[in-house]
Amino acid sequence: MNVKGIRMIIAIAVAMTIAVAGVVSASPPVPAPNETAKIVTSVNIECIGTVSEVESLKETHTTQNLSDKILTDDERVGQIEYTENMKAVDGVTSFMKDFTFDGSKAPNLGVEKRLSYYITNTSSPIAWVDVTENAGLSIVSEGDNDGPGGMEGLCVWQSDVCIPPTNEMVAEGSQLSRVTYVTAQTKTAATTTDSPRLHHEIDARGISDETGFDYGRGTVKAGMKVSTMEGTNCSTSYPLAGRTTYSEMTSASGAWKFSKSMTYTSKIPSVGLPRTYPVFQLPA
Repeated sequence: MNVKGIRMIIAIAVAMTIAVAGVVSASPPVPAPNETAKIVTSVNIECIGTVSEVESLKETHTTQNLSDKILTDDERVGQIEYTENMKAVDGVTSFMKDFTFDGSKAPNLGVEKRLSYYITNTSSPIAWVDVTENAGLSIVSEGDNDGPGGMEGLCVWQSDVCIPPTNEMVAEGSQLSRVTYVTAQTKTAATTTDSPRLHHEIDARGISDETGFDYGRGTVKAGMKVSTMEGTNCSTSYPLAGRTTYSEMTSASGAWKFSKSMTYTSKIPSVGLPRTYPVFQLPA
């Protein structure tokens, strides 16, 4: 590849991890229903030409009655959303993806993707790859007098434990736009049935070859939004005691190496027994 005469705009986004927690308390998990779904897909593509993929997941469950659309006493509702839209046109594409959704095992959602793309016809006005990936986590709790579930909730000294109400909305994602030369890897994980958690990371750069040119070309972005509200008690009135908002976006255009990691974790409130498991938290 001839890289002479190329004016490079190099932007390197150093990987970061963001953990946001509420001021007063945090959401307990939302236990899985009696019957849960498991979805597993795997994709492996090598193509000269055009590749496209569209994927969408939206899962919602509650500790009481989802169909009544009313948040009642001691009810907790959890939701996971995920969408991906990828289209590679008029180039050489390698694409691998492993997708798992398990309604009963944390992480409930785990997605890992690997993409390589470059153009063979540099004069083509439409040859590029676009990828948009979004993940969302929502927890709404009316308050809970029965503990968060699991072994912690069985403690005989903790009957009628008060876990205050919460409202947590989190979104994370990344995007490649009009990219002509790239290798990229993304990982996504989301959990509502254990400690609520949302994680997304991206590492994108060029394709190493004999020229040593290891920068991706085009535009890459990654960002995160968080909104939480938390109360103080489990009585019939719920004074707003804490509010957290967070928003950020990182982008690079031109020639770049780009790496970013984003994580939101909501800790299970203490109900008398220390939560010591696990020692290591897997990112996906």
